[in-house]
Amino acid sequence: MTDHLPTANTDELGIRHGSPVWIDLTVPDLAAVIPFYEALFGWDFEDYGEPFGHYHMITNGGAHVGGAMAQGPDSTGQAAWSVYLKSEDIDRSLAETAAAGGTVLVPAMPVGDLGRMGVVTTPGGEALGVWQNGTFGGFTLTRTVGSPVWFEVMSLAFDADAEYYRRVWGWEPTLLPMEDAPEGTEPTRYANDRPGEGATAGLCEADPAWFPEGTPSYWRAYFIVQDADEAARTVGRLGGSVLDGPMDTPFGRIATVADPAGATFQLVQMQAEDYGRETGR
Repeated sequence: MTDHLPTANTDELGIRHGSPVWIDLTVPDLAAVIPFYEALFGWDFEDYGEPFGHYHMITNGGAHVGGAMAQGPDSTGQAAWSVYLKSEDIDRSLAETAAAGGTVLVPAMPVGDLGRMGVVTTPGGEALGVWQNGTFGGFTLTRTVGSPVWFEVMSLAFDADAEYYRRVWGWEPTLLPMEDAPEGTEPTRYANDRPGEGATAGLCEADPAWFPEGTPSYWRAYFIVQDADEAARTVGRLGGSVLDGPMDTPFGRIATVADPAGATFQLVQMQAEDYGRETGR
């Protein structure tokens, strides 16, 4: 993160290679969680029908936020939000991921004429979506309530991930100064993908003690709220869970929450001057 939370689309000509371009939600029963997100963020969900496996497009005041889909009947995966990075050449990105020690879970496949997508796990262990534009260029980050605004890896293998994102995605991992750690411990490392206001995503050195046993590295997304405390209370009223916070940080007031299916995400009440600056498309 920077002094002000940057939007993930900082290039006025469009989202650049290696930056977050899309997010989607996968849950066992999508119909059961749609009312949660409608009430919390005011989102609209549009079912793209059988040709797209009933993938739903999520919009916020007309701006694309991400997508959502129900897991297949044989799926054993947990409910989760996924982050996709933009690739100028998805075949190359998947091949370079494999060469760097990652695994290709879903080979490149067309999504109509919208683009091509794939899924990998990185050398650090987190799942990562890959998207190459066709006619569709990803989300629009409006800095308004309900919009995604920041994305980061909670990495249990910081050095391996830093090298992977540098090598495959062109990141310039830039360490941020962190507060002093307790005596006898090292400070947590946090790096942005690019220096200064060019940053579009972060890499956090995560401690396994922060999570339930067996939790792998993972990507997480932040969504804007007007009032973090009220939004956290709303999460609870709607059947979700507040896992951490809300707490004040240099980047705003932040809470970690989960929807009724267990998919986790971040709420952020930004500093007043950070709202409403739409950048990119």
